[in-house]
Amino acid sequence: MEEFENISNETIVEENISEVVSEELPKEKKKKVKKEKKIKSSEPKSSIVPILASFLAASVIFSTVQSIYIYGLTTGRYGIMSYTRNENKDESSEKTSKNEDTSATNKLPAPEFSLEQAASIYDPNKQTLSIPEIVDLVSPATVSIFIINSVKGQVETTVSSGSGFIITEDGYIVTNAHVVDAVLSDENLRVTVDIPGYSKPINATIIGTDIQTDIAVIKLDEEGPYPTVVLGDSDTLVVGELVVAIGNPLGTLQGTVTAGVVSALDRQMNNNGYNLELMQTDASVNQGNSGGPLINSFGEVIGVTNAKMGSAEGLGFAIPISSVTFVIESIINYGQVIGRTYLGISVRQITENSYYGAEPGVFIAELDEGGPGEKAGMKIGDKIISIDGVEINVSNDIIDVRNQHKVGDVVVFVVERDGKTVEIELTIGDSSEANESK
Repeated sequence: MEEFENISNETIVEENISEVVSEELPKEKKKKVKKEKKIKSSEPKSSIVPILASFLAASVIFSTVQSIYIYGLTTGRYGIMSYTRNENKDESSEKTSKNEDTSATNKLPAPEFSLEQAASIYDPNKQTLSIPEIVDLVSPATVSIFIINSVKGQVETTVSSGSGFIITEDGYIVTNAHVVDAVLSDENLRVTVDIPGYSKPINATIIGTDIQTDIAVIKLDEEGPYPTVVLGDSDTLVVGELVVAIGNPLGTLQGTVTAGVVSALDRQMNNNGYNLELMQTDASVNQGNSGGPLINSFGEVIGVTNAKMGSAEGLGFAIPISSVTFVIESIINYGQVIGRTYLGISVRQITENSYYGAEPGVFIAELDEGGPGEKAGMKIGDKIISIDGVEINVSNDIIDVRNQHKVGDVVVFVVERDGKTVEIELTIGDSSEANESK
């Protein structure tokens, strides 16, 4: 204890003495004392130098190692990042990189949407095909049709073109009537057919045409056997279902394939004065596609392509195959359609407010010369009120009534003429009369 106290006292005394000395020392000695203090205060700072030197050396070493590593990457000596191909890379490293790529791909979510799958219709009794499979199945029997002007002594020229499909091994082909009907009235014209895989065109004969449905059947002049298509049931189609069209657009692009969906059903269009019920599709259809097949996801032909809206894109139309099966059969058997009910009238439907002051209703617009309507005493401008007691509000009502009868039946038309109601008895005729009158 005593030693501790003495030391403390000495320390206090030294501090007091230094204060006294500092006060009493002259200026020169004060400066000397300050210099000594500065030297003492600068002594600890000298230890920073080796620290900075060590840090600098470490940085140089790190930069050198990093440069060597990057050089190794760029030359492909190690690592998986290489800007040049390493021809000496062993198989194990190739397998590793492939596995790594596969694992990266596997990290992507599985695709949830496919138009082909979404639009295909499931049938437990049939196999759903992909578009390439549909093409492989149907394209061999899809043909290009050309109308040739073969005036004797002149160079043959192509007048028009279309498409078609073979339905029998002996060479019967379905197409549109408007594709070949010019040949019927001009002896200088003939029909030739290009078949995929055949080295030259084959001449064909027109078996028959039906203006009312725009269907024609032609037959190849050379013996088969030929590839054929399978006909489906268009009555089972649903809007949104996948369809594929194959044809000869523009007459130069044979075998063109387009795909889309059924955009709508039961579209009404006028064709040579007759109403056609067509299906609508967004599968691309152009001039030259006429008569070609429209195919479902089972590879079956469910429509005959026949029209495109020239003022719009994505609006194609086809004749439902089920509605013309009997027409095709009748033409092959008889050369024309036999046994189809026929009224011999064309009508025009006027809706309310469609024309200023015009009366709405369904009116007789045309009468076939010598047809059932003309024979019964109908006149252009008659407004049809009812047929056999069924009120007629739209043109389709007439078709519905007609299809419930057979050739030879007598039906009663109630029409309005010059403000008066008139009853007319009409005997339903045969559709073959329509082709004769045309």
